[in-house]
Amino acid sequence: MLAGTGASILAFWIAAELRSGSRESATSWWIVFVEQFCLGTGVNLLLHAVLTYVLLVRRTPVLITLGGILASGLMTWYSRWSATREGRRFLLLGFDSVSQKVAAAIRYPVLGVVAPDTVPLPAGIPRLGDFDRLDSILGEFRPTDIVVEMKGWSRRILPATLLRCKLTGVDVIGAPSLYEQLFGRVCCQRLRPGDLLLSAALRGDARTMAVQSIYTNLFGLALLIALAPLILLIALLVWLFSGPGPVLESLECAGFQHIPFRLLRFRTTAQGGMGEKTRVGWWISRLHLTNLPQLLNVVRGDMAIVGPSPVRAQFADYLTAAMPFYSHRFSVRPGIIGWAQLHSRGLRSVPDECAQIEYDLYYIKEGSLWMDIEIMQENLLPAPRRESSGEVRESLAS
Repeated sequence: MLAGTGASILAFWIAAELRSGSRESATSWWIVFVEQFCLGTGVNLLLHAVLTYVLLVRRTPVLITLGGILASGLMTWYSRWSATREGRRFLLLGFDSVSQKVAAAIRYPVLGVVAPDTVPLPAGIPRLGDFDRLDSILGEFRPTDIVVEMKGWSRRILPATLLRCKLTGVDVIGAPSLYEQLFGRVCCQRLRPGDLLLSAALRGDARTMAVQSIYTNLFGLALLIALAPLILLIALLVWLFSGPGPVLESLECAGFQHIPFRLLRFRTTAQGGMGEKTRVGWWISRLHLTNLPQLLNVVRGDMAIVGPSPVRAQFADYLTAAMPFYSHRFSVRPGIIGWAQLHSRGLRSVPDECAQIEYDLYYIKEGSLWMDIEIMQENLLPAPRRESSGEVRESLAS
């Protein structure tokens, strides 16, 4: 029984991995696996019944193994067949820097761009003509997806034309929305003042925050109690071997609604020196234990387990003045781990604060209990990072 069940799970795993590689947007592997496992279990039971009555086999482990392998094979074949049958073809209306990133990330063929001759295009993307030829271009190339990226497009394109395309089954989407789906972050380059003032999606949802506060406080308190011996041991080592000075450092950071709080962490440098790490501090940093005292901030309500990374108060004021949408990241509590930190893990390029705020705004917009679970799961059991849809990775600050 165990051998047969293990073979079935392995077969479902292979089917899930093969299918997840064909998706446009980055989806957590465990969500894909659960979907495939539920579907495959149903197919397995049907095949189980067929094999029992047709072959008159009564050995359950053999049936489980054969049913699992056949079910996963059928699922894999169907996903590959449906992907080939879809044959999605993208048509771009207008072109700029956002369209260039989107075009590079789309894994399906890009038919070309409809834009005036004055708009420069990169090599490899054909220009199909100006907007006055749009009807003939649609009839000739028959796209399955239309991406609109042009300011004031309604002055150059009849809305009835795009509506007719939607009614015939063509997906019509704006480049910023497709940017979110492909990269998992909000396109700040296309945020308008109306989006910041009128959209509730870019502000923290009160119901989501209320649910988050419950499990955050319980989880934070449980972690603090479980890790209290380790925290006390590290504090004792810092006090004994790091020279004179406090065991904990505190930094003034901007929290929820810009309310300041003192962020706690272990001291890793010598007091009054040039910032050199002590021997104990080097090991604490190497083992990623510097921020363990932040569990006290979680229990006190200053922070959450999952959320945007905390920012020092003076930097928060500067960035808010430079980027007005930056203040929206303070509509939720900062967290020890977050969506932006998850995507910045392993990058060694120059920090890009704009990319980080895009991830933070996406978390605020799409935040839920399931997203928090996904972020915690990826931090505890990290899966190999896939290059989703040919995504061009950009640097961001951790």
